[in-house]
Amino acid sequence: MESQKLVIFEAKEEEYGLAVEHVVSIEKLGTVTALPEMDAYLKGLMKVRGQLIPVLDVKQILFSDPIEVNDKTRLIVVQTSELSVGLLVEDAKEILDVKKEAIKDLNVLAFQSSPYISGMVNLDSRLIAIIEPSNLVGSLEKVNHIKDAVEASTM
Repeated sequence: MESQKLVIFEAKEEEYGLAVEHVVSIEKLGTVTALPEMDAYLKGLMKVRGQLIPVLDVKQILFSDPIEVNDKTRLIVVQTSELSVGLLVEDAKEILDVKKEAIKDLNVLAFQSSPYISGMVNLDSRLIAIIEPSNLVGSLEKVNHIKDAVEASTM
C-alpha cells in the first residue's frame, strides 16, 4: 500500500499539505530583512543555516490577506526547481501519512484557477489541498526578481 507523507499547515483555517520530499526544514521565524519595492507576499530575506532564503507569505499568495505572525507561525523551507524559499504559514501542524487512494487529482478546470494545487486529500473529516511548491513559486509574477535579489545579497 503506497502512501505519501505530507507536512500539513494552516492558512486561513484551511489545511494544506506539502510533500515531505520538497521540505528542507521547519523553522521558527527569525529576523527577516525587508527588501525595497517588493510585492506584499514577499516578506524579505531570512538567514537559515547560513543560507539566505526569500520568505513568502502563503496566506497573502492564496488569499491576498497578510499573515499575522504569532507563536505558532512557522517557516517551512522548501526546495523548488527555481530556488529554496521559506513559506510563512500560520501553523505547521503535523506530518501526515496519506494513502495514495485518498489523494484525488484535481480536474483540469480547477487546475487552471490554481496551478499550484496538485491534488486533494479526502479524509473522513478533513479536506487537504496539496501544494506543489515549484508551481506555487513559479506562479508568482516576480519570481525572477526574487531570485536576483537573493543572488545579489549572497555575493
